[in-house]
Amino acid sequence: MKHSISAALFMGASALAFGVARAQTVPAPAATPTPAPSNEVVVTGSRVIQNGNNSPTPVTVVGAQELQTTHPATVFQSLLDIPTLAGSKGGFSSVPTGNQANSGQISALNLLGLGPVRTLVLFDGHRVSATEQDGLVDANTIPQMLLQRVDVVTGGASAVYGSDAVGGVVNFITDTKLKGVKLNIQGGISQDRDAGQFDGGIAYGTELFGGRGHIEASFERNHNDGILHRYARPQYLQNWTVQGNGCPNGAGSTNCVPFFLMANGTNSALSYGGKIVGPATNPLLNYSFDQNGVLTKFANGSSAGLPTGSAIQVGGDGIDDTSSSLIPRQTLDQAFARFDFNVTDNIHYFLSLSHTLDHEFNYYGNVNSNGITISAQNAFLPAAYQQQLAAAKVSTFTFSKKYGPQSAIPPSNVDNNTDNLYLTTGFSGTFDKYKWDASYVHDVSELDTWSNYTFNNGRLFAALDAVAVTPANVGASGQALGSIVCRTTLTNPGLYPGCVPIDLFGPNSESAAAIAYVRQVGEFVTKLSMDDAAGNLTGAPFNDWAGPVNVAASFEWRRQGLSVNSTSPTVDYAPLNCTGLLYNCTSPSASSLGTPTYNGGVAPRTPVYMTVTEGALETDVPLLRDYPLVRAFDLNLAYRYANYSAVGNPNLSAPTVTDNFVARTWKAGIDWRVNDELTIRATRSQDIRAPNLNELFGTNQGTFTNGNTDYLTNSNLTGTGGLVQVESGGNPNLKPEVAQTYTAGLVYRPLPTLSFALDYFNVDLQDYITTISGATASIQYGCYAGNAADCALQVRPGPLSNTSTANAVTEYLSVPVNASHLTTQGIDFETNYKTTVFDRGFSLRGLLTYQPHIYYYQPGQNRQDYAGALGVPSTFAVIPTTRVTMYAHYQLRPDLDFDWETTWRAGMHQSPDSTLISASSANVGAFSLSNLTLTYKLGMPFSGQGAIYLNIDNIFNTQAPIAANYTASGSPGIQGGSVPGDDPTGRYFRIGLRARW
Repeated sequence: MKHSISAALFMGASALAFGVARAQTVPAPAATPTPAPSNEVVVTGSRVIQNGNNSPTPVTVVGAQELQTTHPATVFQSLLDIPTLAGSKGGFSSVPTGNQANSGQISALNLLGLGPVRTLVLFDGHRVSATEQDGLVDANTIPQMLLQRVDVVTGGASAVYGSDAVGGVVNFITDTKLKGVKLNIQGGISQDRDAGQFDGGIAYGTELFGGRGHIEASFERNHNDGILHRYARPQYLQNWTVQGNGCPNGAGSTNCVPFFLMANGTNSALSYGGKIVGPATNPLLNYSFDQNGVLTKFANGSSAGLPTGSAIQVGGDGIDDTSSSLIPRQTLDQAFARFDFNVTDNIHYFLSLSHTLDHEFNYYGNVNSNGITISAQNAFLPAAYQQQLAAAKVSTFTFSKKYGPQSAIPPSNVDNNTDNLYLTTGFSGTFDKYKWDASYVHDVSELDTWSNYTFNNGRLFAALDAVAVTPANVGASGQALGSIVCRTTLTNPGLYPGCVPIDLFGPNSESAAAIAYVRQVGEFVTKLSMDDAAGNLTGAPFNDWAGPVNVAASFEWRRQGLSVNSTSPTVDYAPLNCTGLLYNCTSPSASSLGTPTYNGGVAPRTPVYMTVTEGALETDVPLLRDYPLVRAFDLNLAYRYANYSAVGNPNLSAPTVTDNFVARTWKAGIDWRVNDELTIRATRSQDIRAPNLNELFGTNQGTFTNGNTDYLTNSNLTGTGGLVQVESGGNPNLKPEVAQTYTAGLVYRPLPTLSFALDYFNVDLQDYITTISGATASIQYGCYAGNAADCALQVRPGPLSNTSTANAVTEYLSVPVNASHLTTQGIDFETNYKTTVFDRGFSLRGLLTYQPHIYYYQPGQNRQDYAGALGVPSTFAVIPTTRVTMYAHYQLRPDLDFDWETTWRAGMHQSPDSTLISASSANVGAFSLSNLTLTYKLGMPFSGQGAIYLNIDNIFNTQAPIAANYTASGSPGIQGGSVPGDDPTGRYFRIGLRARW
């Protein structure tokens, strides 16, 4: 039912076949055999308001029937069509990555473009734990086969539900009353005969104990082959890239090159066979091994129109990278079971358990050996070239290579395996005029990431130093004269036993044995846990002059944990011993954490914990009833107090520290029913996101930087004798982000079959957590101006008053800090209409989000506006300023339904920095896709009901507009070809069967 779920998630408020959208939409007749749910529901944004029509906060409620039409993909894929969820991570939006303890393909929901970490995800009203260390929740871990509806709140809800609900809340609600059997089977394939998909699920439910109990269970498997290489689609073959520098010094300045879109880009700093790039005295400089063992002059491409000094060219012998995946391969297995029992007439017990296994595989780019040092007497280097180097007195040379299409080394790839167990149990009941519930959640996620093609640096450095065995060096090694071995085999045979020398001089010169020796499979296991106990009491203790005053009191205690295990820790966390390695390995100094030469892997994180204790009150107060222009006027108030206590330390060798902080959130809202046609609503709230455990206690690691200037002592730090360490990790001194949120809107129903909803939102997010390096010039200047927070990011022997070179910086810190500020505003619009055409049901629904600005402010930087910009950092999402989704439903015959969906996004520009200049080619036009679904209802054996359906996504086979962004300018092709979020698949066919007994 994953496909059925997905479809309805969009159609949510549509009349007739599209259900209850925004809680104000009129109810609709059932379009599937599933019974229609009641409109009287407890909305996500409140614990005291029972009917979504009366919520001051915009809420979209999506019914189960609608989950089976229009776009029968996964739930998450279907949710991406909702305009307010644009920029969600996953689907067609994520850039494949690897070699880390986070999944590059996680399906994480993003409300209002504030970032997925600021969208709170609930399952049956209970908090869901993060599934990776950066705090994101994978929506794929939510059980889908028995999903009844999804509630989406587009406004701050921290006062009701706590941390993370800055952008809003997405609540997945289970159908707890299933009787009988449900079956879903679906298959799909693209017009290009790839991205094959299969989805099969079954569910069963029945009453127990004469109706006092109920049990239900489901299992579902979804598999998608994905599109594992960008070059599988012709539009990606031209190595699209955006080049230029944007003229940071203004139009007409020296070397001013506006950003522009370019085809056939190559990076001339490397070649697929290996390019000799240094030193300047090397007679073989700028020669490349286009054939194994044979040098040819490196052919440069055209640099016309490119910034001076750029390594990027058009054509030539340089490299590109179109090997990364467009869509990952995924297999998702979900099992779910729930038991309910009425202990007494007034006390109800439930227990639910879900288990999700999610495996995803993707390629994320070719492996490089960039800027490595090789001996001029390397045994694999032909003798003629060795003689030329010797004559020029060159003892070593610098070499750069990318393992390309002909190489025996495949692109870097990663397997992400998420194992999630979610258990919920609790009681609920009534006494007198009150309702109560008490629950406990145990949620454990384990993300097991396998980085399958990286190099073991020690083995690589040893294998690169290949020597021939001669009578002078054979010694006691037992190696045959004339054979090629690793130098360490002769000099330090115990350091790298079994070392296999590697030949890099050619497109496919490496032997299988050498590749197997230097290859390292890194495994990174991130475990996140949450135990959550909560209780709620709601009721109307008294009436005022306008009616009952509803009050909700809630309490919550939770404990969250994080740990990371790594078989491949970063080399600057676990320094490489350079004994026996003559080249490439730099021994760490006494003050450093490791070698500055190579970095990679993941630092381990011993378990750390955070405990949160919260209490909240909410009330809904009727103020006026049945006056002229006031059918009803209600005031909604909420307040939450939360105490956080986090225990850990970024320094694993130091004792743990305890970080305590308090968060206070509140909300005030009004719901003014002017008459039966018009409702006006508004909210004002203070919402928070607490720092997560990785931001607080991420393990300290060291990297190194050179070429820095210490502006206090006016010292060139490289010139004073070497590299300066930059230490990164968590920051135990973080405090919560705080958002001031405003919403205001109206709902207008001029006819029982026609409705409009218009809502304005404005979010001002202060103390935004971002990572800043003390090496940044603006941070240094800020320190000298007296900003203590900036001064804390640099380490020096003496006080700031000492300007001598002896007091130059010895270390910079690069840590998350509460230093930035983000604001956004926009409108959400929705319309629904139903009627009959030729006595058959017909309905239309439209959703629009207009978000003209997402302003980001960071000290020392120009203001960035991420709305509508392609060139955003990897920590932000590409979000068009205007997003529209339109739905149409028509009942062609009593047994045949027609559903149509069209999505549209506005055109986009290149840079979020308005001071930078772009040519028109760097921007991209608007894009629209349309999907068609035909559903034929039929009887099933044994008195069942069913339907078969045909779905065609992108029915017109529209190609996504060509696009790229300047943040990936150094690797032509790797992210070029389309806008993140645009579907690159092309026309796609699905056929499926749904049945119910």
